[in-house]
Amino acid sequence: MNFIPSLQEAVDAEWATIKQGAFWRHVMKQPVSREFYRDLMLQIYHYSRHNSMNQAVAAFGPAPEGLLRFVYRHAAEELGHERMVTHDLKSIGLLDEADLDLPPLPATEALIGYLYYVALRYGPVARLGYSFWAESVYGHIQDPFAKISRDLQLTSKNLTFFGSHAEADAEHSQQVEDAIVRFAVSPQDQALVLKVARTTLSLTGQLLDQVARKHLAPESIVVS
Repeated sequence: MNFIPSLQEAVDAEWATIKQGAFWRHVMKQPVSREFYRDLMLQIYHYSRHNSMNQAVAAFGPAPEGLLRFVYRHAAEELGHERMVTHDLKSIGLLDEADLDLPPLPATEALIGYLYYVALRYGPVARLGYSFWAESVYGHIQDPFAKISRDLQLTSKNLTFFGSHAEADAEHSQQVEDAIVRFAVSPQDQALVLKVARTTLSLTGQLLDQVARKHLAPESIVVS
């Protein structure tokens, strides 16, 4: 039985929840400020600079040679992606080097820490759950980022992280799916992949909403 459709269904359900949150409501219904965009990109900077490392850490435990090759290659390909974020901020005059040393928001830090935990505790098969949705994220986020681009009058030169990066991730997405089909065979492994996909996406949704709440008037915050 093909595991991918049920995994995709779970991911889509998590995205449906995220799209009801504070971030989505603010971006889609209000003009997006430069400060809002800066704060969002700083959180992306924080977690993206760890993705290569926590991917590499996932190879610490025993794994099939084919999966280890995938991990090594993917870790190398993720290296330095945070520099796309700093490029994009600098291109519109929003990069203050001191901002890069600010602590991440709680959900961002939780996401970073959880991915290291997954890598060390469960290994590379489980981490595929994160890669599964992260490498195919653009279909879900294209609407809010198109809105942000219009509000801030951004061009392709200002959007390398969500431009050229997205093009590379289209190929990566298929590689991840192939790896899941090949290596997440047992019910136990599939359960771990599903759990990691749901948890990391839930934390990402919290990250987005925490960014939004920094910019919402107190009376507009809906507590659920």
